Amino acid sequence: MIGHILVRPLCKEATMAGNRRPAGRPRTRILNREVITGAARRIIANDGVPALTMTRLAHKLSVTPSALYNHATSKQEILRWIEDAVMGEIDCSAFGTTDWRTALKAWALSYRDVMAAHSELIAAIATIEVTDSPRTVAMYESVTKGLVDGGWPIRSCLPLIIALESFIYGAAFNEHAPDDIFDAGSLADEAPTFVATVEAQRGRDLRAINDELFEIGFDAIVDHTAKRVGVPNPAAAATA
Repeated sequence: MIGHILVRPLCKEATMAGNRRPAGRPRTRILNREVITGAARRIIANDGVPALTMTRLAHKLSVTPSALYNHATSKQEILRWIEDAVMGEIDCSAFGTTDWRTALKAWALSYRDVMAAHSELIAAIATIEVTDSPRTVAMYESVTKGLVDGGWPIRSCLPLIIALESFIYGAAFNEHAPDDIFDAGSLADEAPTFVATVEAQRGRDLRAINDELFEIGFDAIVDHTAKRVGVPNPAAAATA
């Protein structure tokens, strides 16, 4: 009896100890597309696209590279996920609620602002395919359907979108240009006309200048293309 009294508490203690999680044992990190995309975007925001590697991303997520590869096949796939997340921030809601030109301009302005906020991603986004990118595809569907419904020939929609995107990316970069980007410095005497042109803008608000340049570029691309393919221009009709 005395032996049983001594042994039973020891057995109970040993059983409890066997079921207890060892101190310091890490919990398994739950990985999915959103978690991986968020961590990858933070790396890029801090150090740029070249800094994103599968090894560094795995370390950021506190998992092994093999665990990461179970969810994403490559860095390129993760960049596609990032592209899709960014494209999902662009506002396409004006399509279907107003004329095609007003909607297109609202989309283009939103696109510029989103790209300006993520300028470190422009080079990658501009060259990534849209395969398996639901938000990106949905955005392009809204734009193209709005154009087709507005009378654009379907074969003319993609060239217009590509022309606008090229312009939009440049406009987004321009949002980060320093005030003195066109300062000729010691070469001013060799370019008096150029210097005078720059001086003519001196004192103006940089955002106001960028908005004016955006208006000029958008009007030139859209109005010229609409005229060339024979699409009625709502802006021209409003001023007639």
